[in-house]
Amino acid sequence: MAVLFVVWASTAAVLQVKLAPITWADLGPLRPRLEASGLTADGFASYVERLQRDHLQRVREGDLDHLVFYLLQSARFTTEPPIEPAVSAKALIETLDPPERQRFLKSSALPAARIPAPVRARIRALTRALDQPDDDARLAYFRGLVADAAGKGDARDAVLEREYLRVMRFVYQKEFVAQRAERPAEAVADLYRTRGLSTDTAVEAGYLVHLGLAVAKGLQPDRRIRRVLIVGPGMDLAPRTGFRETPPESYQPWAVIDALVSTGFAVLDDLEVTAADINPRVVAHLRRSALSPPTLQLTTGIAAREGVSFSSDYREYFDGLGARLTMPARAPGVSEDAGGHLHKSVRVGAAAAKVLRAEPLDVVTERLTGAPFDLVIATNILPYFDDQQLALAASNIAAMLAPGGLFLHNEARPILGELTAALGLPFEQARHAVIATVAAAPAPLFDSVFLHVRR
Repeated sequence: MAVLFVVWASTAAVLQVKLAPITWADLGPLRPRLEASGLTADGFASYVERLQRDHLQRVREGDLDHLVFYLLQSARFTTEPPIEPAVSAKALIETLDPPERQRFLKSSALPAARIPAPVRARIRALTRALDQPDDDARLAYFRGLVADAAGKGDARDAVLEREYLRVMRFVYQKEFVAQRAERPAEAVADLYRTRGLSTDTAVEAGYLVHLGLAVAKGLQPDRRIRRVLIVGPGMDLAPRTGFRETPPESYQPWAVIDALVSTGFAVLDDLEVTAADINPRVVAHLRRSALSPPTLQLTTGIAAREGVSFSSDYREYFDGLGARLTMPARAPGVSEDAGGHLHKSVRVGAAAAKVLRAEPLDVVTERLTGAPFDLVIATNILPYFDDQQLALAASNIAAMLAPGGLFLHNEARPILGELTAALGLPFEQARHAVIATVAAAPAPLFDSVFLHVRR
């Protein structure tokens, strides 16, 4: 039975939105593949229930990951110097003797006394700051998160110490252990399929979408896109790299709206973009943004320094980013900070804000019902799922697409192409997006975008 939600849409009208849980029957042509991997009709309902519980825990762990990155890097609550997370992980773990290190990398168990003194000082400063009245958006968010995890008093320090150790274990495995594996990229991918579900987002992801839409426009020059679904838009709460003290923001929905209009696929008064995220904090943030249009502080995660140079195409994209979000339409000016990061400020207009709505969605275990979408975008979210979960997500995405609808993503696993082909959503085109070149490096900094069309 579908679950019914009543939400306040960005158009200030009350709309009814249904979430339908996935069933064995929904999987159609994927059932033989899943049966071969040991998943059957009899065990499917309990499997989905386990996934839902696991994903809730992964959302919580993802939030706590961001809390640790904030704890280490923010200057908002302390004068202690910031600590880069990977540096902290290396300093902590490489002081352990080999047996102790092995035990830690298996369980993240370690006496709190082994936590470096600068980290303990930051933990104490953060717990003091959480007790003070403050309207800082990040502090308010983390205050509630820590309260849920620990309550009051000294227990909060213990929670922060435990989460610090857990996060340092993951960072060390990703940045140092996996890099020494025979196939480093595969080792990192394996880690991501069990880690917390991060809300990380970056301005660079918008370039992928813009490039993919330009490719699609070339294939279907007369096509009009009216209904769009963004899976996992995320929010820049407290990333591990590129941390800034600016208020948290979700970039991708606005970049998608801007790209759809700039490529000629859509016009603002005939467009509806649904941003669907498993994290309720992201959904709540986007609903507020749709009702009270934000001023976006867009800063590149990559910096032009030490031999790094932006590609001309990426620089052109960033120069024009946000022009279709403002009224009248104009490209906000670009500046470059001392560290080589490009920056611009974009004030979202009311016309663009009316386009956006936000919904809760676990794309592996459920789908949105109702009118199908002309376009589904899922970037930097599919790597979190193993092959079985990816099959369920692909089935839900295919079911939410209209005939002829487009699916745009950046997941390079060959199995996704096999799954989508079986679902009548075959691969059509791919493009590599070069964002920057690095002097003396074997390859530029790039990502790939893949386009499928629903038959």
